[in-house]
Amino acid sequence: MLAVRIVFLLTCLLPDVSCHAGHEHHNSPFLPKEKAASFFQENHWLNRRDANRCRVDEPYCEVNKMICMNYVESNREYFCNTLNPNYCPLGYTCYLSVPCPAHFELGCTENACLGLPCENGATCNRAVGSDFTCSCTTGFYGRICEYVDACIAPQCENGGTCNRNASSFDCSCSDRYTGSICETDCRPGPADILFIMDSSYSTEKHFSDSKASVSAIVNKLSIGIDDYHVAVMTYSFDPRVEFSFDTFTDKASMISAIDNVTGIPGPSYLNKALDKAKEMFSSTSTYGPRSTVPKYVIIVSDGLSTRRAEAIYDASILRSQGIRIVVVGNGEQVDQTELLHLATAKQYVFPAGRENDVTNAVLMETVSSSCTDCSLHTMTDILFLVDISVHQTSLQLTLDSLRDLIFKTLEYNADTQVGMATFDLTAQWKFSLNHFTDKDDIILNSQIGIATTNRMSNIRAALAFARHTGFTGSRSNARKMLVVFSNEGWTDLDGVRQQRQALNMDNVTVAFVTVGRYADLDSTYSVSEKPSHVYYIEGHADFDRFEALVAQTTHAECPDDIFDVRQ
Repeated sequence: MLAVRIVFLLTCLLPDVSCHAGHEHHNSPFLPKEKAASFFQENHWLNRRDANRCRVDEPYCEVNKMICMNYVESNREYFCNTLNPNYCPLGYTCYLSVPCPAHFELGCTENACLGLPCENGATCNRAVGSDFTCSCTTGFYGRICEYVDACIAPQCENGGTCNRNASSFDCSCSDRYTGSICETDCRPGPADILFIMDSSYSTEKHFSDSKASVSAIVNKLSIGIDDYHVAVMTYSFDPRVEFSFDTFTDKASMISAIDNVTGIPGPSYLNKALDKAKEMFSSTSTYGPRSTVPKYVIIVSDGLSTRRAEAIYDASILRSQGIRIVVVGNGEQVDQTELLHLATAKQYVFPAGRENDVTNAVLMETVSSSCTDCSLHTMTDILFLVDISVHQTSLQLTLDSLRDLIFKTLEYNADTQVGMATFDLTAQWKFSLNHFTDKDDIILNSQIGIATTNRMSNIRAALAFARHTGFTGSRSNARKMLVVFSNEGWTDLDGVRQQRQALNMDNVTVAFVTVGRYADLDSTYSVSEKPSHVYYIEGHADFDRFEALVAQTTHAECPDDIFDVRQ
């Protein structure tokens, strides 16, 4: 036995003899199962005929024991590990010292490589003591080269890093990419966006605000040949294309051009501007739209078109062509009714000052749905302040308006908390933000026991109450909104404005609802942040205007560095 071991060990030192083997399918009567590819498939000097003779030709094997040892790993596993699992002491490896079919003989050695541990044609290298290492052939890895190296060929796209996982793989994506092989680009865009700015008489004083709104939206986009393309049009009596989709490919030049736009006051023929938009988006247009990217029309207007019916019809044609219409209310006064009829949906109607919401809505829609950088935020807390002073001569219409608004809000966004307080000279709670969660309970308690008093109205004090106490119990991540129902009898307008500004500084959106034919609209507009935050309700038919207010309870949120880093 010792002689066989010595001869075998000496043979392993010869330059043309390998002491490693893979696995081979065969029909040996000694083996309970088959394993992988044979050694001779990895080594050209051994052939299938020799392998078969080692297994069935006893005389041949006796003469060629050293060669036949390269074919016996499965036999060794069967005799050493299955039949004699404790044959060798700790630190020694069991091997077949005689590999021939007539008489297998076992031996023990400190050389673990004689146990043929390396798989898939790998070379065994003896280490200190009974340890060993395997030098894998191309395409395999692992302690004994047992795994197929799935990363041997490029698997991950767009600069992703391939991570081996047994014989499979996964990818660590870089920059703006995601997906199983980093195939999905999470950089928003591209899209073609046409801004249409109203420069008519009714928006003349606020035209600079309209330009500021457009610039604010553009400033958050990535402008370039393969990114967002922007065109700008103004209109009053006739439309005027200020620049086309292919005019600018850099943001700085585009914003400078927007700043230099001048309005031409006149009647508000939005219908003509929308007709021009249809031309600009047509397949034969010379204005440079792309055929395969999302398309938007963003209208900045007060909703007081000279020919409203024609404008609404033309908007419907654009929508039927797959063009999404977004509207931003801006002007001396704003009529939300027309804006809602123009927009693709109420979620596309925004008050001036919410340009960040506009941009994030576009970003969220123009990025792959499998990307999660942008998300829809629904958590909103609304406090209603209802004036019950002696001046509120349309209280029943006010309560009807309030009920309709609460119902629409909770139907649209179930993740809304509602609180309510009434006021004359002072404010009193009806119920706090987290008091009722059932819609019917909220609506019922917003109506019962409400009556006007014979006292004056102090809306400044009511706003101070809302600021200091009204949002107690508000959720930390919720959007906060204050909706004030009051018609007339206001005093100390400077104080009211200051309290509204303080609430805005606390990230509270303040909207005013004036009810009745004789409501003091001039005072309301003078203290509001923007005219689009005022909702005038003359009768029940105007309740539809609340859809624009309701839509503000949800909004998209995207990180400021969305074009640079994946979150």
